[in-house]
Amino acid sequence: MDVKTKILGMIQKRESTIPSLSAVMDNLISISRDDKTTTEELAKVISHDPAMTDKLVTLANSLYYAQKNKIETMKRAVTVIGFDETIGIALAIGILTEITGKKKLPLDMKALWIHNIGVATAAKSLAMRTNPGIASKIFIPAFLHDIGKLVFALYFTPDYYKVRQFALENKKPLYQTETGLMQVDHAVLTGLLMKRWNFPKSIMLPCRFHHSPESSPVQLRYHSLIINLADYLTQKAGIGYSGNPVPVTVKNSPKKIGLNESVLRLTIDQLKRKEPAIKEFYGITTKQAPLQSDGV
Repeated sequence: MDVKTKILGMIQKRESTIPSLSAVMDNLISISRDDKTTTEELAKVISHDPAMTDKLVTLANSLYYAQKNKIETMKRAVTVIGFDETIGIALAIGILTEITGKKKLPLDMKALWIHNIGVATAAKSLAMRTNPGIASKIFIPAFLHDIGKLVFALYFTPDYYKVRQFALENKKPLYQTETGLMQVDHAVLTGLLMKRWNFPKSIMLPCRFHHSPESSPVQLRYHSLIINLADYLTQKAGIGYSGNPVPVTVKNSPKKIGLNESVLRLTIDQLKRKEPAIKEFYGITTKQAPLQSDGV
């Protein structure tokens, strides 16, 4: 049985080792579909998880959000962080905890998580320049775009080690090497995971197509392009490390989004300046979380 068949079977079978999500996580996914949910209702759902609440309130007081007054309640934290951003961060914290459990990951998880924060930061910044209406919404898929790598690393460790080594030694993009050696890349795997967990298409599809935005359904193609470009710029800025030795973006992606080269340089500079705040963000959101790494 090839790796792709094993992966598809693992995700599609309810009795597989891929965990189901907690009630809090299921509620957050439902909220991500419902534009009528209030800040107070979101805060109440998150408050059922004291550890997550503590992280988000601490994050609202961090350098990343630069508040002058102390934030003490979950409701106020949602207001400071942003409604959609809060959902994205909470989902990321929960998925990381529930997928990894207490296992030691054969990935540099610190570097990967810092990369993901950088991509979410860059994606929101780019969207603010061309389509402010989706700037907050883009934060969620941008933050979660690489979760397929966790499944590769945890459940297909020897195969994924070979993939990463081949990509590094041959200077090939990681997602292309995944497809070549495992018949499926981490973007496709992320989409499959999200489908199993009943994520809305507005989150699932930009993640699924972030390496192939031209294949995305038209209504979400812009979102996929934004994440593709933000991923590239975050790698160029050296913010964290995604495991990809060759940063690539879609041909003419800035033009397709409506950006010029000067904005790209500015975004890279902004990411570099914000690196200390991004690293603090990482430390807060992974506090007491199982983010061990053996650096393989």
